[in-house]
Amino acid sequence: MLSSERFINSAKVLVLLLIILWLLFRNNGEDYVQKYQAQIEALNTKIDSLHSINDDLTYKIDTLNTQILSLDKEINNQDKLIKNLRIKTNEKVRAVDNFNDDELYQFFTERYRHVIDSLRKTGGQTGG
Repeated sequence: MLSSERFINSAKVLVLLLIILWLLFRNNGEDYVQKYQAQIEALNTKIDSLHSINDDLTYKIDTLNTQILSLDKEINNQDKLIKNLRIKTNEKVRAVDNFNDDELYQFFTERYRHVIDSLRKTGGQTGG
């Protein structure tokens, strides 16, 4: 019986050691799971904040794109205005190019009459 008692006692110690080892490793596993869950929650929070920042930046980009479109339209309108002014100016220059001497004299007299009138009032003196 001694050997059977010894075997039973050894078996009890072995089972007890196995239970203790199992409890130790099971707790460590739960600690890792809790740590990983905390890290996952922190990462999810960071992801949510980045999504919020991304949404804000997307809104700003859309606003700037709208402003760019508006400015492009304004630039196109100004370009058309400049083109029309250039055409009118070229028409006037071409018309003046075809004037004879008398027509040129009359053109410049009418155009600069206010300068001639102001010179006559001052007695023909210029500031000099």
